[in-house]
Amino acid sequence: MAVALRQELEKRDPGCSVLFVGTENGLESQILPPYDFPLKTIRIGGLNRVGPVRMVRSLAQLPGSLLRSLRIIRSFRPCVVVGLGGYSSGPVMLAARLTGCPALLIEPNIFPGFTNRVLGRWVGRAAVAFEETTRFFGSRAVLTGIPIRTEFYQVPPWKSSPEPMRVLIFGGSRGSRPINQIVCDALTSLPQGLRMTHQTGLHDVEWVRQRYQAAGVQGRVLEYLGDMPHEFAGADLVISRAGASSVAEITAAGRASILIPLPTAADDHQRKNARSLEQRGAALVREQGELEGKQLALLLARLNSDRTRLQSMADASRQLSRPDSARRIADLMEDLCQ
Repeated sequence: MAVALRQELEKRDPGCSVLFVGTENGLESQILPPYDFPLKTIRIGGLNRVGPVRMVRSLAQLPGSLLRSLRIIRSFRPCVVVGLGGYSSGPVMLAARLTGCPALLIEPNIFPGFTNRVLGRWVGRAAVAFEETTRFFGSRAVLTGIPIRTEFYQVPPWKSSPEPMRVLIFGGSRGSRPINQIVCDALTSLPQGLRMTHQTGLHDVEWVRQRYQAAGVQGRVLEYLGDMPHEFAGADLVISRAGASSVAEITAAGRASILIPLPTAADDHQRKNARSLEQRGAALVREQGELEGKQLALLLARLNSDRTRLQSMADASRQLSRPDSARRIADLMEDLCQ
């Protein structure tokens, strides 16, 4: 989201200065360096659905993170502060309020996260991805979609083919061991010829490769996939978690999907995201604790032989995308600055 939004802002004004604030251990510390984007860090942990020890630690970090955020804002002097909903947004958005800086939050999930639920009453606008989410923010809510890189919207529309189905599997940038295990348990029961591309994450790549070899299934098994728009273009079906970014990328690319929500996700937001797509005919949802390898293999066999169903799901998925989301959010930012 942050990368896509910065790209839109720089397209409007090449002299625009953007500063990211996050944590040293957050995904932003891995995602942003290749883009040479400036990043300042604060020390803060989560408060929602964490144990008492971690909660005490996070509360103890709050005053320091707020002071650090105040120093960052006073030094950088932004026209507007944008919160993406992670726990690192809390101190920064609070610092924006204390300094009188206009603030906008982006809520990518159908059910707002804890940080955004707290911050929602303080901000000028709330950009949301789902119509169902507007009720949480009242008149401040604006339905914009989630800003993602334009390359995902440039993925060609899906077209049916007589060739065996191409399946893309990923569980987020770090992979998902439960999804890896379920897929590996399905390998010996898969229809012949399916072409699998499987992102495992760093720690599972070797044993997953061994399971593919033992089952005699040809597949690309990689710890990380760099060019995700290219991978979507070469896929007929996606198997993934249902985080906000994954859902946005799947719909932008217009691909059918089997979504396996993370059962421990805060506020159960992944299940709510996934069910929203399923209700609109864009995805099938399977619960991690109930899905076995043979069941997944049977489901893949059915979809492999039913290209009309795949086409219907792909079309429904594409209809849920919002290619102008970055533009809409940038418009809100400009309005707040004025």
